[in-house]
Amino acid sequence: MAQVILFGGGDAGGLIIGPNGVRPIPPFDPALRLQLRGLSALLNGATRTAGKPPREMGRLINRISNLVFEHVEAVVGPLEGEHSLIYQDDDGGFSCGSTGKPPIPIPWPPLKVPSLNDLVASGVMERELIDFLTDVNTKGIKITEVLEDPTAAAEKLGRSLSERTVRDLRQLAPSRLKDIRDPVEREVLEFFHKVAADGRYLTTWATRPAEVSKALKVRLSDQAFERIVAGASSTVFDPSEVMNPIAVAVAVGVVIMLVTRDAELLNLPIRDRSGLAKF
Repeated sequence: MAQVILFGGGDAGGLIIGPNGVRPIPPFDPALRLQLRGLSALLNGATRTAGKPPREMGRLINRISNLVFEHVEAVVGPLEGEHSLIYQDDDGGFSCGSTGKPPIPIPWPPLKVPSLNDLVASGVMERELIDFLTDVNTKGIKITEVLEDPTAAAEKLGRSLSERTVRDLRQLAPSRLKDIRDPVEREVLEFFHKVAADGRYLTTWATRPAEVSKALKVRLSDQAFERIVAGASSTVFDPSEVMNPIAVAVAVGVVIMLVTRDAELLNLPIRDRSGLAKF
């Protein structure tokens, strides 16, 4: 089965990946490049708009996609499979195939996920959450107990927690699973609970989910993998900081839940809360 990948709108050509290897292809003719660019713009524009018009456009876009796909096959030969054509330009992209299914948009550029340090510095996540979890680990308090009732756990340690920290911790509580409507969010949280119960993969569950899910015999959907990887891609503390595994695991879990549900967190203004004069 061959696959065609076009980068930069196809202006610089692309690649054909087939059973006999990989070979470059020259740029398509200008008319076909315009068709591909137009299809990508229509598809990505429709998916970013809610309501009736995008639904009606979807049927037309699918027809256009099939016609453009035929033009591509006339150049490179027969293509089989759902993702045999992958197109990417500066504004977005899509993948489609010979099955007749609607093309799948590829938003571009990828969303920048804030790091844990960004979240702390901006005030979205309190530093006390990290310090509290470090204390919890030292005292041997069960993490499930902390997530279910952070306030009670803090009182045992003679601490007080901000409303934000309590809210962040409670969103990972096992009892919350039954109230989660998003199946992918529920799947990710169930995976996190199994990781926490096992205890061996607290520092790698989000950065190496395929390896950890295989070790724990947990089957994750592609959507769950994507959400975990996207949320954990830059959630790394400064290596010079000494952190316990539970603090890392929970903090990363909080970040994954935050950035997948709250789009405004993807572009965080960093607030200086030190009160110190810098200039």
